[in-house]
Amino acid sequence: MPRYPDSVRALVTRLNRPVVAIVAVTILAAGLRFVHLSHPDGYVFDEVYYPKAACILLGWSDETCTIDPGDEHYWREKKWDVGSWVHPPLGKWEIAMGIKAFGMNEFGWRVSSAVAGTAVVLLTAVMAQLLFGSAIWTALAGLLMAVENLNVVMSRTGLLDIHLEFWVVLGFVFVLLDRRWLERRQAADDERAPPVSKDEPTEPTEPPVPAPPPRPVVSPIWRPWRFAAGAALGAAAAVKWSGAFGLLAVMIMYLVWETSRRHRGLVGWRGAFGRAIARESFGIVLALVLTPIAIYMLTWVPWFHHFGWSWHLWVENLGETWRFHHNGIEWTKLDPKTGMETPTHPYYARPWKWILLLRPISFYVKDYGTDTEQILAIGNPVIFWASVVAIPFVSLAWRRLRDWRAGFLTMALFGQYLPWFLPGRPTFFFYVLPLTPFMVLMVTYMCREASDATIVVREPDTGEVALHPATGEPAISTAHVYRPFIWAFVIIPAVAVFAWFWPILTAGRITDLHVRTIVWFRAWI
Repeated sequence: MPRYPDSVRALVTRLNRPVVAIVAVTILAAGLRFVHLSHPDGYVFDEVYYPKAACILLGWSDETCTIDPGDEHYWREKKWDVGSWVHPPLGKWEIAMGIKAFGMNEFGWRVSSAVAGTAVVLLTAVMAQLLFGSAIWTALAGLLMAVENLNVVMSRTGLLDIHLEFWVVLGFVFVLLDRRWLERRQAADDERAPPVSKDEPTEPTEPPVPAPPPRPVVSPIWRPWRFAAGAALGAAAAVKWSGAFGLLAVMIMYLVWETSRRHRGLVGWRGAFGRAIARESFGIVLALVLTPIAIYMLTWVPWFHHFGWSWHLWVENLGETWRFHHNGIEWTKLDPKTGMETPTHPYYARPWKWILLLRPISFYVKDYGTDTEQILAIGNPVIFWASVVAIPFVSLAWRRLRDWRAGFLTMALFGQYLPWFLPGRPTFFFYVLPLTPFMVLMVTYMCREASDATIVVREPDTGEVALHPATGEPAISTAHVYRPFIWAFVIIPAVAVFAWFWPILTAGRITDLHVRTIVWFRAWI
């Protein structure tokens, strides 16, 4: 007994490490994503497109790829694809890797999605560590990501979106590594610089010594992590064009960061912005424009080889893809308020509805009479609805605290989210997937701030911190009163809701009564 407390403390110390947190949440995520991955049998939702396209890329027969002799065979001859020709090839090649390894079956065409989804959890935990530098918050972010419903569903189906999310998150991890690399480079440069003379004038009549100029800001063109970020986000765009939204967010982020780095001494914001444009534009173009284009084009090399290196066919295909995304989905409905035809679809969800969970999408349903198997692509309500509070909280923290972490999360989320309000074509709930890691990190940020908060008593007249009448010390509590609320309203409910929703995320057979306890609103059907 006497050594028990010491041994417990030693165990906790050994476990309270970032690498332990990252490994633990990754193992949990892998288990949730790989268990019974082959269920349900057959194609689920848009699996009728992407696994077939991946099988075609491998050069297998129509019979093996289950290609319909009509339309799908036509698309195979004309586009080397099926109906998914409207998306770039990288995500389909990733699905093809699983099919090549395990065959043209359910596990084969879903395994690469499970790997990508597990990696997203790992990378989200890595981002949390780079942002917060704490094993506790790394573990929380990884746990929330592991039990995020939509990510589990998309990790267990052979669609493109989880591959898009992987490359986006990887790109932002590289952005954080680039910031850390540059800060260390700047610190080393400052240490090597000669000390600035601080001699005071010896005679009262001598003019005062002017303030020394600020240290020069390092602006290397070769920033390996920034080039890696450009490559990863170029790969995201090579899965789906919407991956380019991540590039937009990163470019805005770099302009803000580089301007802030130069806003010191007598340099105002306008001058700092001008210097940032002058010194960083070339490096940004190289890393975040030319590198993504190179990676994007590299993914098309097999296509060029298949079609005899015809640039004419590639440009023609590009134009047809653009026309499809611009106006190819022509489900419309007359809006009685405006008298105009507006895009619609049975599961059409405008972007403002995504975070509110107003219109999830059903991927699969099989009715057994009194029992049901279903896959509902829906977010974890606890995480999504907590984000409704966390997003403005983090945005205001960026403004109020000048916290670059809050700024990073705000720009990453809105840089990818706001462009979705521009298209006129129907949009669907699962398009929110690349935003979910940043929603989780925002919730984690809010929990971190609440956890560290204490109660401070202030004088009603002056607003200054009051003194404790008994001790004379400042009236600041030593208890962290909000920590129980984090457990009660975020962590435990998020895990509990995920566990309750598990059957409807994985096509588990449950009673209709159980389904009704999960489908809380009519729009969730």
